[in-house]
Amino acid sequence: MIALPSPTTAVSRLAALALLTCALLALVNLPLQDFAPGWLLALCGPGLLLGRLPRATAQWRRALLATALQAAALWLALRFAGPMSRPAALAGTILPPLAFVTARQQDTDGALGLFLSFCVLLVGVILDGMHVPLVVGYGVAACVALRATAHLAACRVSRPAPAAMPARPARHLVASALGLALPCLVAAFAVERTIGLVPSPSRTASAPDVGLGDTRRRVGLDDSFELDGGRGALSDLAGEQLVRVRSVDGDAVPADLYLRSGFFAVPGLDRWGIGELSARAASGGSDHVLRRAAPAVPVVWLEIERFAGARNFVFAPPGTVEVQGVDGLAVDGEREWLRQIDGSRPGSYAVGYQDLPPPTDTPVDPRAGRLGLLALPGDLDRVPFSRLLAEWRVDHEPLAAAQAIADGLAQHCRYDRIDPTGPYGHALENFLFATGDRRGYCMHFASAAALLLRLRGIPCRIGTGLYGGGPDPREAGARIYGSQHAHAWVEIPFRGRGFVVFDPTPAAERGQRMPSQLDRGGTLADVAQRERGPAADPWRALVDFVLQPWLLLLALVLALASTLWPTGGSERPTVAPPPVARSARRLLARLLRVLAERGLARGHGQTLEQYAAALRRGDRLAPEFAAAFAAYQEVRFGGCPFDAARERTLQRALEVAAQLPASAVDQAEGAAGQA
Repeated sequence: MIALPSPTTAVSRLAALALLTCALLALVNLPLQDFAPGWLLALCGPGLLLGRLPRATAQWRRALLATALQAAALWLALRFAGPMSRPAALAGTILPPLAFVTARQQDTDGALGLFLSFCVLLVGVILDGMHVPLVVGYGVAACVALRATAHLAACRVSRPAPAAMPARPARHLVASALGLALPCLVAAFAVERTIGLVPSPSRTASAPDVGLGDTRRRVGLDDSFELDGGRGALSDLAGEQLVRVRSVDGDAVPADLYLRSGFFAVPGLDRWGIGELSARAASGGSDHVLRRAAPAVPVVWLEIERFAGARNFVFAPPGTVEVQGVDGLAVDGEREWLRQIDGSRPGSYAVGYQDLPPPTDTPVDPRAGRLGLLALPGDLDRVPFSRLLAEWRVDHEPLAAAQAIADGLAQHCRYDRIDPTGPYGHALENFLFATGDRRGYCMHFASAAALLLRLRGIPCRIGTGLYGGGPDPREAGARIYGSQHAHAWVEIPFRGRGFVVFDPTPAAERGQRMPSQLDRGGTLADVAQRERGPAADPWRALVDFVLQPWLLLLALVLALASTLWPTGGSERPTVAPPPVARSARRLLARLLRVLAERGLARGHGQTLEQYAAALRRGDRLAPEFAAAFAAYQEVRFGGCPFDAARERTLQRALEVAAQLPASAVDQAEGAAGQA
């Protein structure tokens, strides 16, 4: 086999650095609440070590060492960092091969490393949303890695660049990669923004049909609160953008605002139901007063704009006193239940609410028992629940009991976006009593707290809707709520105050976007600084304008049109070899012709390396032939000059070939001619 020249060192280093950058950005994009640093080290460390081992090590030794190292690392992580969630464990299977190919840096590792790093980046986006700076950085680094890898592959199979080019190959590759990255990023953000405007395909938009002719109606299981996830009322909230909330006075909307869309009062260990409703058609046009405003407390007015995924829901903060601008409203004022009649158009309406202080000396509402807010499941085993109440020292005072239960759940259970698992037959029992890692999400925290409160004789129910939201990039102070902000909490009725929110879910985990904001944003002051809106940062306003879906789609269409537009059918120009290579090629052609006349013909489609290997296997490869082939390769692909020494090498091979005996066919033809 004839050795080919190695690629340039600068481009090789650029390819390795770009691949390493892609891997690091993909790892940083993973949510820390799902991937603790100890787990990242355990999943990536053995692969990094094995990738740097000498390649001469036997394969079975490397496999044995890899198995031992990975098993030891996983055992240490499980012991000191705790268990992982199921989605994180599934995604973690990609990290060891990514670390291995990133550290090994073989010629064929570029494409594989980019594919694995993209999978890891996609996992982070699915679990924690899109972080624009990381995605942009990854896109640029990936384009540089692709360009450098393609250049290295070209250097291995063809003639390198002219002598003037090696001084600046890396800079040229980076510039061309940036030109490739720009349209790719435009296309990615165009697709992302467009998808954000359509309803989520993973949710079903079905709202219950409330019969206004019935004064008391039991809503069926279609509007139930499922503890196994994926069904029920929370899945009815369909769409990545459900409502936009802005303050009528121009103030910033609170980042911890609850928007109730429903409640559940009938308890169960796996499912809660609404129960009885006294729904009636609201009278008096589009303005509806729900209760009297408390004196000396201002009424805050919000404008709520609904999109298609929330057309049949009416979102209102707890403490709402009046709703304006909603036609065809079904109301149960005693239970603070509002619902738009099915078929009404989405639109904007105004809500006035009071942010009242905690009711420290206010008794619970005496109507709670009649509303069914003290009922317990028929199959409830009270003994383990009572044991928790005693262990957490929960008394009968509502606010103190609620705080003790919240503290106990925070220490006893862990928030995770997966369903509880364990030996029990009910999700709630596995959440509270399974041995080992007890984990669940907002529905399980709220259901457990509600049952524990009722066991202490404190009436309550579960409220569902939206929480937190995210800053509206188009309007300072406003917030956007989507299905990703669906949340569940507990509400306790107090006399004269209505239903007061008590949220047992840990504060940093309320709403699916809240953990990533706090983890990546540092302090709450940093989060507040980012949420001031585009008015505080003109550069952010410019970026938001550039990333508008219609503008990105227009740029994508123009890019595709310019690529597909016919160019007149001009033929692709052929690149002629340099004159010096033609001289070497003529001598090589003469040599091959003479060898063919001696019965050593080159096969059809056979490369020069394959031809030399075939001669060597037949013990017909003379040293002069091998030297001639090497000299030609140095001139043709290595960029070396066709000097006198290489010309003598080819001439010497011609002389040796001419001295070989003629083939049997040629000898027969010569004898026939003499006859």
